[in-house]
Amino acid sequence: MDSLKHFWKRIPRSVRKPLVFMVGSAIVVAGIAMLVLPGPGWAAIFLGFAVLATEFAVAEKVRDWLVLQLKKLIHYAQRAYKKFRRAH
Repeated sequence: MDSLKHFWKRIPRSVRKPLVFMVGSAIVVAGIAMLVLPGPGWAAIFLGFAVLATEFAVAEKVRDWLVLQLKKLIHYAQRAYKKFRRAH
């Protein structure tokens, strides 16, 4: 893994940033399309922002916000499930 990271960082930033932007954006757009089409839409959106976050600080903030919202949703679902189990 370190050799891949080393190789990736050796690519000039002027090439690396546009490449990351194109790949990450394509994954996010595909994920948005998969919200209405068959496929793992949310997973693709998260993956796209993870790719974008490797080079862009704004995407890192969006990714962190998405992760926080997902954690809140999981916590809410766990509480609702426990409440449901106690009631029945």
